[in-house]
Amino acid sequence: MTKSDLLRHWRFRVHRVQIGHYEAGRACERRHLWLGIPAVVLTTLVGTAVFSSLQEFSDQQALIYPKIIVGFFSVTAAVLVGLQTFLRYSEQASSHKNAGAKYSHLKHRIELLAVLPPATDEALKRELADIELEWDRVREESPNLPTSIWRRMEAEITFEDDLESQPGFGALL
Repeated sequence: MTKSDLLRHWRFRVHRVQIGHYEAGRACERRHLWLGIPAVVLTTLVGTAVFSSLQEFSDQQALIYPKIIVGFFSVTAAVLVGLQTFLRYSEQASSHKNAGAKYSHLKHRIELLAVLPPATDEALKRELADIELEWDRVREESPNLPTSIWRRMEAEITFEDDLESQPGFGALL
């Protein structure tokens, strides 16, 4: 494997993981909203229903159905808020976005190395070793990508497409 082949492979692998983390962050944001918006709406409805019908609920003649509906909405809202707290989708989204940004930085280091290569092979080895250490650190600090997102990234972002879109990458090495 040549030096340019190594950089190309590293850039490709880092790029695919970077895109995967950004995609996972967006998916977590969507899930956060899918739980949060209904919870807010249901909580508002329950609060409004309770205040608007306090007089009616205190009467002995009040129908049982409004009480059941308000109780159902109340329990559903509590479940949604509990799920939102337990699943921590907003924290996961932030964590994936941070990981994506770190991988982006790593990709830029690799691209700079390909465009502005060091004068000697020793200097190149040191740069590659530094990048490898940073890559290990970023990998350890990053959350795992969901399997469904990783499989989609593998299918959508292929090495062959990367070769086509970046035909001269690493040619200076």
